[in-house]
Amino acid sequence: MAEIKTLHLVPREGMQVSEKPSVARVRFGDGYEQRRPTGLNAQLKTFQAVFRVTDEPTRRWLDEFLSWHGGYRAFLWRPPKHNRTVKVVCRE
Repeated sequence: MAEIKTLHLVPREGMQVSEKPSVARVRFGDGYEQRRPTGLNAQLKTFQAVFRVTDEPTRRWLDEFLSWHGGYRAFLWRPPKHNRTVKVVCRE
């Protein structure tokens, strides 16, 4: 298995973070609804980060890093003001 890469850049101030629980629901004919989390990590977070890159080598490196991950491979990143590294997929 390939080693997971890490992004060490810090985003600009004002990063937006939103949370949305991932819940599976089953509705029954009598109006009853059963709910459960969809996996071990059901509290999904979305980060909207903007990175300011001032030099060409770093810009090229970031472009290659994101292109290699292709919107589906995960990488590690430590968001500002968080005490741990998280696994991230950059889809856009």
